Amino acid sequence: MAQTPWDKLVFTLENLPQERFKRFKEKLNKLEVDSYKPIPWSQLQDKDAGDVANRIISNYTESVGINVALRVLHSIGEKEACQDLAKALGIFQHTEQPMETDQRDGQHFVDRHRAALIARVSLIDPVLDELLGDGTLTQEQYDTVRSKGTCQERMRQLYDCVRAWGKIEKDKFYQYLLEENGPLVRDLENN
Repeated sequence: MAQTPWDKLVFTLENLPQERFKRFKEKLNKLEVDSYKPIPWSQLQDKDAGDVANRIISNYTESVGINVALRVLHSIGEKEACQDLAKALGIFQHTEQPMETDQRDGQHFVDRHRAALIARVSLIDPVLDELLGDGTLTQEQYDTVRSKGTCQERMRQLYDCVRAWGKIEKDKFYQYLLEENGPLVRDLENN
């Protein structure tokens, strides 16, 4: 019998060291995802991998929940577990270096596709978290962008910062967009 996404998520969570699994649950409890409410700590605290996977899927739906789990794994430094789960699910292939197509005619991917990214990016918060975490955004910039109501407003505000960035910062932005919004980025790359 073929494994379901739930089975693959449970396998991944069961293989985390106990302390990392606890960290996963703590991060999951604090995570804000668009219109979804975080999972209450009481529903995570003493739960095993199967219970946590059930909670993720029932709280977010399967497709959003899997992306949430990937995001949390990545944010707690479990990049290998994140990559293995993504690969098992066929979601995306993470690459350490930006793809060769990120620049064309001297224009960076994030500049060339500004309008489309503003209109179509649906998972901006994890991208912002990564940009803050690696120092690309200051806390003030992060707070200003996060204060905007919709994904489109947040992207427009973020692009005020992007104008001042060099290739390294734009490469990081591109990589985080690829991780969180892979199908959109690949669609834009093919146009």
